[in-house]
Amino acid sequence: MFNAYIWKNYLRAGGSDIVSTFENNLVSSVSDEYIKMVSRLRKIYCPDRRVIKQSCQQLRDLARDIKDDFYLIENGIYTITSAIEHIFENMLTANNGSDHDAFLEFSESIDYFTSFLAMELPEFFIPWYFKYNFNFFMMIAREFGIELPHIPAKKDYRGRFFYYGELCKSLSIFREKHALSPYELCAFLYDFAPNCIGGKASYIITSLPEPKHAFLIGGSQDDIFLTNDTDQVVCWQGNPDSLAGDMAIMYLRSPVSAIDSLWQIVSIGFNDPFFYYYRCVYIKKVKAIKRMSLKQLRQDEIFGRLSIVRKNMQGVNGVEIPPSAYNYLLELSFCDLPRLQFFGGKEHADCRSEREVEDKLIKPFLEKLGYAKEEYQQ
Repeated sequence: MFNAYIWKNYLRAGGSDIVSTFENNLVSSVSDEYIKMVSRLRKIYCPDRRVIKQSCQQLRDLARDIKDDFYLIENGIYTITSAIEHIFENMLTANNGSDHDAFLEFSESIDYFTSFLAMELPEFFIPWYFKYNFNFFMMIAREFGIELPHIPAKKDYRGRFFYYGELCKSLSIFREKHALSPYELCAFLYDFAPNCIGGKASYIITSLPEPKHAFLIGGSQDDIFLTNDTDQVVCWQGNPDSLAGDMAIMYLRSPVSAIDSLWQIVSIGFNDPFFYYYRCVYIKKVKAIKRMSLKQLRQDEIFGRLSIVRKNMQGVNGVEIPPSAYNYLLELSFCDLPRLQFFGGKEHADCRSEREVEDKLIKPFLEKLGYAKEEYQQ
C-alpha cells in the first residue's frame, strides 16, 4: 500500500527533481533532458533495449511536432471519456473508419500520443511508458492498491483504445486519494514504484528451471540480427500460458521461411492490451541452429505431421509443439540442451490411495523444488 512517510522521504532524497523534470516538460516542450530521463527510468523495469530506443524516437518526434504548433485536442471542455472519443473519432477518420487500424496507429505510437495528451490535459491523462510491460504495471497496481478495470478481449480494438482512458480514471482516483499532483503521479509510476518492487528482477528470471514446454515463435528477416546477440532479452509475441524456463523456437517468415534459432523464456507469459499482438513473453537467445526450411519441415517424417506445418506455419506465434518434436529438433541440430519429458499420465496410473499419490508424486516433486524431508509434514 501507499505509504505517505516513505513517499515524502523519496521526494526529499531527490525524487522532487524527477517530479520537476516531468512538470517542466509535460507543459509546452519536450527537452533532451526529459528524453534521457525517461530512457534511464525505463531501464529500471524494461530489459528490451529496442523498446527504449523506440520510445526515445517517439518523444523526439513529439518535440518536433510541438514546435510546429501541432495539437491533438481542440479547445473546449472535456472529460476523460469525451477526450478519448474525440481522439478516436479523428483516428477513425484517418484510417477509413477501421477500429483495427485506428488502434494499430495508437498502439504503435502510444508513447507519442499519451505524452501529448498528458501535456494538453494533465489533470486527466498520464504518459504511458509501460508498453510491453503491462505485467509490471499490474504488479505496481497490486502492491499499491490501484484498482484496474478488466482488460478487453484481443479483437476488441475499440475497447483496447478506450482502455487507456479507463486506466487514467483509475490512476486519477489513486492520485486524488493520496493528494499527488499529475507530475508526482508520473514520478511515482516510473521511478518510485519500480524501485520499490525490484525493477526487472521482479519478473525477469535469471536462474531458470528446466523447460517443461516448447513453443514456436515467428520473426521476420529484420529480426535476424537478434540471433547474433546472446545477451539481449526481448519482448515477443508468445503464449500467455508459457512459463519461465520453457523453450521458444524462432521461425523466420518470408523470405527466409525457416527455423533459425532456439530461445528460452525468461518471464511468465502475460497479456498487454496496448501491444498490438496482445500476448507477450520475454525471451533470451540460447543457440543459433542450422536452418530448417519450411520445405524441409513439410517433407520431414516428424515435423510434417504437425498441424502448424501443414498450415505452412501461419499463425505460428505461441503454438506449442509436443516434446517428441522438440527433442527431435535438438537431435537434428546436435544441441546439448535439456530434453523435454513427456508426461503421458500412465506412469503413476497404479496409484490407488492418497498415500501412494503422496509417495510417488508429491514427495519427488517437493524434492525437485529443493525441500528437505524435515521441511514438510505428511
